[in-house]
Amino acid sequence: MGLQLKGSKNKVDNSLKLKAFDEEGLTIISSLCQDSIIKTNEFGYEQKSKRFAILMNRFCHEKESNERVKSAMHFDYVQEIKTKNINIKNKDETLVMLAVRFEVASMPSGSIVIEFSGNKAINLTIENIEVFLTDIGDSWVTNRKPNHDVD
Repeated sequence: MGLQLKGSKNKVDNSLKLKAFDEEGLTIISSLCQDSIIKTNEFGYEQKSKRFAILMNRFCHEKESNERVKSAMHFDYVQEIKTKNINIKNKDETLVMLAVRFEVASMPSGSIVIEFSGNKAINLTIENIEVFLTDIGDSWVTNRKPNHDVD
């Protein structure tokens, strides 16, 4: 499996630091980022370094209590970025992340699709999967737990 876990689950350092290098690792990161809240002014692409980065308020699915934590996720070897139904000029638009998935073109290259509620998405054309997720700062308790009940 192409996932590396750094960090610990003790009282001193309770933060996640993950790296994914394949689809399986990306699936794990996706599950941890589901329900993250992102503002459109909290992501960007640096063409020279081929890096796309996102800051998010991540819901801590790995914890028993309802908590969120500020997290950073970045993707390396990004060749192109496209958005779907996202108004990048509206810096106050809030996005709720649903999933991060890989669509193969010619291994190891393809697209990483970051899906949001409201039929919104970011599509990253990549040379290969290299994704990093890092918690930054302490988590905080929230009264709002994501609800995925389907009527």
